[in-house]
Amino acid sequence: MLFWLIAFVLAATATLVIVLPLLVRPARTAVARETYDEEVYRAQLNELREDEARGSIGSEEATASRAEIGRRLLRAREAAEAAPDARPQARSAVVAGLAVALLLPIGTFLFYDRWGSPDAPDQPLASREAAGDTLDVDAAVAEIERRLAAQPDDAAGWNVVAPVYLRLGQGEKAVTAFRNVLRLSPPTAQTVSGLGEALVQAADGKVTPEAETEFRRALSLDAQWVPARFFLALSLSQQGRAPEAAEAWSELLRTGPPDGPWRPVAEAALADARSGAGVASTPQAPGPTADDIRNAETLSDTDRLAMVQGMVSGLAERLRVQPKDAEGWKRLLRSYLVLKQPDEALAALRQVRAVFPEASPELMDIMSFARELGLQPDTATP
Repeated sequence: MLFWLIAFVLAATATLVIVLPLLVRPARTAVARETYDEEVYRAQLNELREDEARGSIGSEEATASRAEIGRRLLRAREAAEAAPDARPQARSAVVAGLAVALLLPIGTFLFYDRWGSPDAPDQPLASREAAGDTLDVDAAVAEIERRLAAQPDDAAGWNVVAPVYLRLGQGEKAVTAFRNVLRLSPPTAQTVSGLGEALVQAADGKVTPEAETEFRRALSLDAQWVPARFFLALSLSQQGRAPEAAEAWSELLRTGPPDGPWRPVAEAALADARSGAGVASTPQAPGPTADDIRNAETLSDTDRLAMVQGMVSGLAERLRVQPKDAEGWKRLLRSYLVLKQPDEALAALRQVRAVFPEASPELMDIMSFARELGLQPDTATP
């Protein structure tokens, strides 16, 4: 009996606290809850960008989180626009107060025996169904795309989906999205550099002149922006400017965040650039070594692919200038197979046949190496 008395007092107190403001205070115009939700989601996006820039969150987690927050942001915005300008009257407040006063205690005691009783069976954690733990990024992106098709001037929507495209490896879509972001909102180092990264991704890892321009523009907005400095250093490596590349990589490693996820790539590229700069007579065209590939295993799929593609592009460019490097051609063939690009490997073999004379030791060595990799060099005729 004492238990039920205590329970009644607690329920009555809780009911009074909830109902009293509805019965006493005059009704006031309230700002829609969706408006507050929208502000919260914007703040979450800003925090996510800062965390990703500092390297404190992985790119895959950031992609999933950004997609989900963006979907919620767009829903909140639509709900805020569709919500009527509600001005509840005093009578409605009284009705609501009375409904709460009746339903709260009745519902409490009605469902106590089912969910609150000490005799109810346990629900072990292992037997509970996980709800909402897995984010369907593709579905979120598809939903955002549908809304952007209807509202192409929604800067917030483009700002959400642009980096998601980038992390999903959809370079062309990322370029379009970042261009819309810059069209609809003031440029920042992050968005300008994002356009540069999208251009690099669309060019299969090659830092194009247009991308280089965007990275320099990003540095004019923030001289220490790490992604822009990274890709400008990569551009120097791809152009075969080994001494300048070594200096750029070294400066990035010295001044960049000590826990940045890009460090394994930068360290491998620095060693590569120093190797290229230290050869005096017969330069060897650098490319991704086994150690480089192992270092890249700690990165996300997108960053790892960007690293290998960037080095392969630089290697192919150097072989165009210095085609007599037999070891360089062998490294290029292996790199193309790492990227699962056998057609490019066969195209490289055709270039080899055009560079080295038939029956030359260099050509025979490269063709033998190609067979060991599983290629059919006899089909690669110039």
